[in-house]
Amino acid sequence: MQVERRRHLRYKVKDNAFAIINSEPVRLVPILDIAIGGLGVSMNGDDLWLNKASKLEIMVADCSFYLENIPFETISNFKAFPANVSNLPGGRHGSLKFGSLTPSQKSELKYFIRNYTQGGTIRQVMQRFSKVLHPFREHKHSGSSGNTGIWQNLHRPPI
Repeated sequence: MQVERRRHLRYKVKDNAFAIINSEPVRLVPILDIAIGGLGVSMNGDDLWLNKASKLEIMVADCSFYLENIPFETISNFKAFPANVSNLPGGRHGSLKFGSLTPSQKSELKYFIRNYTQGGTIRQVMQRFSKVLHPFREHKHSGSSGNTGIWQNLHRPPI
């Protein structure tokens, strides 16, 4: 069993989203998945160009989203064997870690995750809802809870 090392949840990107890698020459590669901390891209066999680049751009094919000047570093580059081999031309997967992002870039990246990934919006809403409810959860078998005063006040008949 492999232990998950990522700090941020990855979301599968909907079709037609690309990373533009600013190397010589510029490369356009499909984005497979994305998180606040980085992304996974599909690559072909000649991937030495990836190590020469330090910035990338994210673009959706219909031009509805574009984010530029994102610093990154290559984390891994490996041979992938997906269920449908046609998904990855050349069968390679590259993992890229974002560098230091500006607050504006982080905001745009969150927008991209909410609107251009599968399950991004639903998962984020459920996580926020869970955080809101967390202080009110009570363990069934615990002796006392720090929130009993809140519950008592909520269920007390009006005077």
